[in-house]
Amino acid sequence: MEKEKQKEFEKGTLYICATPIGNLKDITLRALECLQTVDLIAVEKVERSRKLLSSYGISAPLLSYREANRKKSSTLILNKLKEGARVALITDAGMPVIADPGHYLLELLVEEGVPYTVLPGPSAALTALVLSAYPCKRFVFMGFLERKKSGRRKELEALLEEEKAVIMYESPHRLLKTLQEMQEIFGSREVAVCRELTKMFEEIKRGAPVELINHYRENPPRGEVTMVLAPLAKELSFPKRLTESHKAVLEESIRDMLMKEIENGSAPGAVVKKTASFFSLPRNEVYAIFLRLKKQGLL
Repeated sequence: MEKEKQKEFEKGTLYICATPIGNLKDITLRALECLQTVDLIAVEKVERSRKLLSSYGISAPLLSYREANRKKSSTLILNKLKEGARVALITDAGMPVIADPGHYLLELLVEEGVPYTVLPGPSAALTALVLSAYPCKRFVFMGFLERKKSGRRKELEALLEEEKAVIMYESPHRLLKTLQEMQEIFGSREVAVCRELTKMFEEIKRGAPVELINHYRENPPRGEVTMVLAPLAKELSFPKRLTESHKAVLEESIRDMLMKEIENGSAPGAVVKKTASFFSLPRNEVYAIFLRLKKQGLL
């Protein structure tokens, strides 16, 4: 059996292994076989990875690989691979390289012609997307938003007209600030906040940013956070009792009110809020009509 493992995991190759995002049982049999076979494992945080590895009886030497030492560690890994060592790269949780410094190492291996492969597995981004229950035929992955307020706001404003679900990572201590900026930019457009994925206290909260702000002010968030911004509504969710002709009349009335209020000099945000309230409709749906009018040059 040991010879078969060594034959599958060839010498001089880097193995990028996905690891659990919470529940330690969420690891593939192939990833375990790989980690039991390699000569060296590059990890993000040594103590955190040791907890996972020791639970499966894996005792390979560990090498710290993080943003602060990526150049030095990448050179060391490259030299080990050229000497014929089998090396695995793991991160604290999920798929390495995605929103972490592993990409620097891959670029180096491509330049040097050194082989590498991926052992797929858990992903916080995809897990949160499915849990959000938003349409996920197509989606956008943003990773971590900019830490500086000006950069973060610019990134969020670029998503105003995005008609696909948007996945973002965020730290618990920055969550409230990000939600406050989302409220200013997106109004009542729904967001799903997913915490502690796959763990005992997994939590998914959906709602307008203001609702989530109120919740997390009373319940300070802990643990890893993945956010999913709902797609921009393409159509109004009219009450089912309305006929098609009545729907057309209602939408025309909304368009008229939006244009009239803008002509009167009201701010766009206030116009959308007032119109949504007047017609008892979600603000993000009225905002979608506002954007279409703007594209058509009518505002």
